[in-house]
Amino acid sequence: MKKIIITFLILSFNLMFSQNYFEGKNLYCKSDNPRAMELFNTGIETLYLNKTLDKKYLKMTADVFFRAYQTDTTFCDAIFFAGYTKRLLNDKYALTCYYYADSLANNKSIEFKTNLAAEALRFGNEASFKIARRKYNELIEYFPESPEGYYGFAITSPIFEDTDKGLENINIAIEKYKKINTELKDDVIFMKGILLSFNKKYIEGLEYLEKSYSSYKKEENFKIHYSLCLLKVSEINNDEKMKKKALKNYEKIENKEQIPNELKILLNF
Repeated sequence: MKKIIITFLILSFNLMFSQNYFEGKNLYCKSDNPRAMELFNTGIETLYLNKTLDKKYLKMTADVFFRAYQTDTTFCDAIFFAGYTKRLLNDKYALTCYYYADSLANNKSIEFKTNLAAEALRFGNEASFKIARRKYNELIEYFPESPEGYYGFAITSPIFEDTDKGLENINIAIEKYKKINTELKDDVIFMKGILLSFNKKYIEGLEYLEKSYSSYKKEENFKIHYSLCLLKVSEINNDEKMKKKALKNYEKIENKEQIPNELKILLNF
């Protein structure tokens, strides 16, 4: 397993929320315990009122959600919102809360799996990467009509070195985004460009990277794959001007030591 530069993927990953769910409605494990529900509703109210995300009040809100969970340890929504609030605080225990929530929900919640997977990616170690991939596979299994599992699989494919499957999954995700009339965001287009590059489909890869240029031109991954696609297309077309453009973009890469070896040997000017 390789550790690659994935910061942009984590930051741009689309965390899906149902608006009703985020308002504390349509809960997955609604508690029959009045005190637990009272604490939970207080947490929802204070979370909404804290529009500036003041850390002092976020900590109090996280504590209220956690107390609701302690009052009823089957209350998956309470521990999920404890995790969500801790995530806003950049608290490492957000991952643990998300994990408990997903375990309690018995595969009923797309929000739980999506947020758990994204937080696991953000943790950035081998064990957490495996959790993320497992949750994306579960999203595909239990929510096959949603694009999120396929997109998540694609995001993790450079880490697990199965970018051929990643390309298959990003294509499925794109079709499902279109099916639900969702406009493709630049992060999806960018991801496809990267996976095309990994799979040596440089002409098509360059096309997709050009489409996401304005959003990602400063990202290291963009510079790596953009310069590679430019170089390889310049070789195909015998285009010296494009080759110079490829070198110019390559020179902008700040962390060349982090370029995966299989790409580094191809960036031969």
